Amino acid sequence: MNATAPRRRGQRKGVLLALLVVAALIAGLAVCEYRGWPFLRAPLERGLGQRLDRRIDLGERFALHLLGAVRLSTNALVLGGVGNGPNLMEARDTRLELPYGTVFDLLRANRHEPLRITLLEVDGLNVALARDARGLANWHLTPEPQATANTPAVEMPRFGRLVVKDGRVQMQDDLLKLQLDAQVNTNEGDQVASGSDAGLVVIGGGHYLKKPFDLSVKSGGLLPLAAASTTPVTVPITIKANAGPSRFTFVGQGSGLLTLSDLDGTLTLSGPSMAAVGDAVGVTLPTTTFFSLKGRLGKIGDVWSLRQADLRVGTSKLGGTFTFDRRTPVPLLTGELTGSRFVLGDLAPAFGAPAPGANNPAPPQGRVLPQRSFDIPSLHAMNARLKVKLQSVELGAVFAQALEPLDGDLSLQSGVLTITNLLARTADGQVSGQVKLNANPQPPLWDADVRWQGIKLEQWLSPRNEFAGKDTSPRYVTGQLGGHAQLHGQGNSAAQMLGSMDGVAQAWVQDGQVSHLMVEAVGLDVAQALGVIITGDKLLPMQCAVVRMKAQHGELKPEVAIVDTSDSTLLASGSLSLVDEKLDLLMTAKPKDISPLALRSPVTVQGTFAEPKVGLKAKPLGTKVVAAVALGFVNPLASIIPFIDVGKRGDGGCQQALNHLKGDRPQPVALQ
Repeated sequence: MNATAPRRRGQRKGVLLALLVVAALIAGLAVCEYRGWPFLRAPLERGLGQRLDRRIDLGERFALHLLGAVRLSTNALVLGGVGNGPNLMEARDTRLELPYGTVFDLLRANRHEPLRITLLEVDGLNVALARDARGLANWHLTPEPQATANTPAVEMPRFGRLVVKDGRVQMQDDLLKLQLDAQVNTNEGDQVASGSDAGLVVIGGGHYLKKPFDLSVKSGGLLPLAAASTTPVTVPITIKANAGPSRFTFVGQGSGLLTLSDLDGTLTLSGPSMAAVGDAVGVTLPTTTFFSLKGRLGKIGDVWSLRQADLRVGTSKLGGTFTFDRRTPVPLLTGELTGSRFVLGDLAPAFGAPAPGANNPAPPQGRVLPQRSFDIPSLHAMNARLKVKLQSVELGAVFAQALEPLDGDLSLQSGVLTITNLLARTADGQVSGQVKLNANPQPPLWDADVRWQGIKLEQWLSPRNEFAGKDTSPRYVTGQLGGHAQLHGQGNSAAQMLGSMDGVAQAWVQDGQVSHLMVEAVGLDVAQALGVIITGDKLLPMQCAVVRMKAQHGELKPEVAIVDTSDSTLLASGSLSLVDEKLDLLMTAKPKDISPLALRSPVTVQGTFAEPKVGLKAKPLGTKVVAAVALGFVNPLASIIPFIDVGKRGDGGCQQALNHLKGDRPQPVALQ
């Protein structure tokens, strides 16, 4: 009995000692829990820093609590940048809470599931994002050599609540040529009820392509937008941006803040020129005057879409459906351009003409052709395949009828812009052909091959009678207009392209009539003109109406230009220079009757495009000389007759006019 007593006392001492050890451990843990485990700060900084390959600073007032869940609070939290770059993140007064399930997930090496964070609340936050021109970004927390194409994306954490009260995001993106400085506030997560104070608010501004802008973003939260999930959660999002006079608004839903992986909503965009907007998003668009655009903007991955587009450019009303695919090395634009009304003058700024908002300089004094250089590099920024279907194309005030409709195929491939299968109808006739601009040679080359046929001039041309000062009938000219132009040139501006133009253009009128008064005025037959004014104008049948112009190095010369009526034969010669913008034309009339007051002096059109001068040749021409001039048209007229209104009957009476001119057979004489 005495032997067992010591054993019992020893057992009691062991139990007591164990209890004391446990109590000491509990007390120690309680003290550590109470004090926030301050000695774990340095190991955590080293461990997290090695894992993220970044400097980590958990702040001086570090407190960690492990009872029930992991809870961390600190006065300062710093996540360093890459190399000697600025810190990626600096947070003030941060509170973090996460369950132990998240801790165990963090310890697993091959973790690709989203983390669960109960609470993250930050009173102040500064984030500095940077990406260089090679695409290397400081927000990639995985070292670049370890990341491969087969590495699954790690999703953003799931938050019970995320609160950022006073955030600031600065971004320097050399790849996008973007500088951003914005204030950010968010209140979101599973525990946050939807309401006016819930969600993400971003307000700021900066520079994009060296141009200033301001920006505001409101959405249902940051987390879904920043998520990288294969099944992203979309949230309501409103984006407003202003850059000078340009305005952009998007109201819809989206996900993927940094990649804009998914967007769908209503777009409203306006600005002084479409070209500036195109440069901003990498889309080749023409220079225009002020425009506004409304439509349905969507994006899935790298494919953008614009549906139900309503585009107003000047007075033009256009629309269509478009897709912009960035998955290829050179982005591809496809779709269909439609419109109820297109005014050709609204496209003039694209060729360098001055217009409000287009920033095109006015031509030098004494010139009218636009001198602005085209944005040729933009033709290499993308490829395009578009169907063009326009209900009405208005050519200007001179024309009473528009082209209705106009169809064609627009293609941009490797810097070569072509419009093929061009077909437009107007005044019972049609226009067809193709146009090509090759931006690869220097200077760029252009070609045009256009035909027109069966256009009724009395319907097509404006009915305004300039002599009478009011709309009246009959018209000054009627008949079916046909023609064909094959032209080409080179240059970096409209002036250069026209100044280098080569080729041939010809036009004719079938079954036509022309104003008697106009014929007598050109022939300077005063008596006949007075008689027409007294008795009233009438239309004279045109046995032949043909013009064939040859262009060589920007100088246009009529090989033949003749209007033959029962009263007179009207002829034109001379030249028109697109290089110097000078006129040197001579119009001669060969009357078929005898009039005592016919001056027989040719009418001259000289001067410049800016200041044309119409006058009389110093000495009138004698009858024999006029006949000699007329005979000079015989050979070119004979060569053009086979081309007149190809596929239709007759030659418009030009053979008769030719025979009449051959019948003159005058001997060359000097001026009388």
